[in-house]
Amino acid sequence: MAEKREPAAGSPFKIEVEAPEQWQRVLKIEVPRPYFDREYMERLVASTKTYQRSGFRQGKTPRSVVEKELGDRLRAETFEQLVPRAFQAAVIEHKLAPLTDPKLENLSFEDGQPITFDLVIEIRPSVEATDYENLPIQESAATVDDSDVDELLARLRASRAIYEAVQRPATAGDQITVDLVPFGPDGEPDTERQATGQKLLLGAEHNLAAFNTGLEGAEAGTERELDVTYPDDYPNDALKGQTVRFRCSVTEVASEVLPELDDLFASQLEEGQTLLELRGKIRAQLTTDAEARVSNEMDEQVVDELIKRHEVAVPPSLIEQYVTSGVEQLQARNLQQGRQMTEEQEREYRELTQPIAQRVLEGMFIMEAIRRREEITVTDAEIDDRIAEIAAEHQFDLEKYREYVIEGDEREKIRHGLAERKTYDFLLSRANVTPATAAAQQAAADGQADSGP
Repeated sequence: MAEKREPAAGSPFKIEVEAPEQWQRVLKIEVPRPYFDREYMERLVASTKTYQRSGFRQGKTPRSVVEKELGDRLRAETFEQLVPRAFQAAVIEHKLAPLTDPKLENLSFEDGQPITFDLVIEIRPSVEATDYENLPIQESAATVDDSDVDELLARLRASRAIYEAVQRPATAGDQITVDLVPFGPDGEPDTERQATGQKLLLGAEHNLAAFNTGLEGAEAGTERELDVTYPDDYPNDALKGQTVRFRCSVTEVASEVLPELDDLFASQLEEGQTLLELRGKIRAQLTTDAEARVSNEMDEQVVDELIKRHEVAVPPSLIEQYVTSGVEQLQARNLQQGRQMTEEQEREYRELTQPIAQRVLEGMFIMEAIRRREEITVTDAEIDDRIAEIAAEHQFDLEKYREYVIEGDEREKIRHGLAERKTYDFLLSRANVTPATAAAQQAAADGQADSGP
């Protein structure tokens, strides 16, 4: 149903507003013909004063001649000047908060008649938060067991592994040093393009498949010829989809040697540290991570329950902005790694991200509505405390970090993060939370007790 108002004082436009969608408004504008004609005449008079036509001095060309030659252009310019004025008037009169620039539709421009047209915009949906008590939330246990600690220790050992030359055939996991000579179009080795001392980890996923299969079993001193086919999305345009023959001369096969898992290894990570102390620190960090994961899972349940209880029409433009931002970030990461996103990959990413964007934005609007209703705010003192916490967590110089926060928009980001956390905590305090099972809690406690100091 259209909301109709007479022109506001000082405004020549008649404006009706229709809402075909919660997120959409259609501004139906009527411009009285006398008003348009006055605006057009002022433009025509101004043009006549400066117009110069062959046979007339500047400014002396009859107005009728000027109108005949410039009239269509001047009418178009007059209309173009009126559209933003009408839009501004509609925004003020109807207290709108547009998300998009207006789209012009249904223009009627008949002689002697008012000029009418529609301006279509998207707006932030109006969300009324009404049902957010007793949300059913299931808490899981933040458990960490010995296998988790062992797994992280294994990764730490692997990060400090060394490779020692061996005299045997290469197997998956060995590091091979190889000289590569590509063959040219004439079928002869192109020694000018030779790449020497290239190291590759045999069997690694990022290797081209031909190198993994073709060099398996090779020993130092072995020479092999391989046909290597490059994928269609290979970052080097000259090689995309091409098959190149290489002469591969293996100069070394090296096997991974892991350090012993003992106090010496622990002390290399932190002076004076024992293996038992390292295991305890790892368990403590994993427990902190597990608790954060549990907290995040509960937050996600809160959002899911809120979305079930509220209907939110998210403007398509916001979904598109969210998805496009993700595409741009992914493209930037790919470029840093020497890859390029294909059109097919971008299309697939957009399809997968659309429902995620929908959910994130629905949750955002509902949470904002709850904050407004419950008057959840963040004080400057709370922001200052959080700044000090962040500096301590990351070992920043506090005063320099404060300067950084003041210079940019970091302070507002911190304010938003605190407000969001307060809102989650408020909702969880009123939720129907089913705690983690006693058995799971006891298992978590037993695991921590076994870890030692």
